Amino acid sequence: MLAFFPTLVFAFVGMQAAPSPSVPPATAQSRQNGDARKMTLVLPHALRNGETAWLLVKVGAIDHNQIRLTTQDGHSLGTISPFGVRSGQAAGTYTVPVPAEAFHDGRLALRISVVQSGRAPRAPTSEEVKGVRLVTRQSGSGR
Repeated sequence: MLAFFPTLVFAFVGMQAAPSPSVPPATAQSRQNGDARKMTLVLPHALRNGETAWLLVKVGAIDHNQIRLTTQDGHSLGTISPFGVRSGQAAGTYTVPVPAEAFHDGRLALRISVVQSGRAPRAPTSEEVKGVRLVTRQSGSGR
């Protein structure tokens, strides 16, 4: 039997339409420098028992490059390395788990870098990383 995991969206960073008056705006801050895009994503509440946090990273065309995700203090969250995507095409949306200890006071300080073979890491363009959402999912009680 398949378990259903409802998804709650808490933050989105990237191009988006203006929020409707009935939906509160997401809480996120983003800035970019030479080697990484830095952003802070905020949970509206502490992770509850059985709840886990995930990053949904929407990746555009990155050719044979990789996207590296780390916390502000350097702990690796993961690397997105698309396989089988044609050059120039969007790579899709990737799910990356975020351990509870990566949050400090309900905040995740995130660094996103593009890793290119033989070159120093750099900040992604808005076309390479089109958006980042922080979501939580309640673990299912059965399998």
